[in-house]
Amino acid sequence: MPATIQLSGADFSSASPASSERQEAIERLERLQQQYDLLQRRIARVEEGSEPLDGSSLTVLHMRLDGLRQDMERQRRRASGQCCNCGGGCRG
Repeated sequence: MPATIQLSGADFSSASPASSERQEAIERLERLQQQYDLLQRRIARVEEGSEPLDGSSLTVLHMRLDGLRQDMERQRRRASGQCCNCGGGCRG
């Protein structure tokens, strides 16, 4: 099982004064982290056999987990004032 991505190690204090966009990025990052943790626990239960799949394949759950991880990486960059890696140089 992949390791949980932690927010506590992130340092957003070095960024320029928090704008509403950065605050929204931080809030979204926190929500994504909660979704990631819940999905990771569900995958663990499915792999252990304690929870049956309800129409979702394990592959689909892993793909969703990877998508959440990528979303969190983008939001982490935006929250720190960097480009979210969109290719447009948004700089957060």
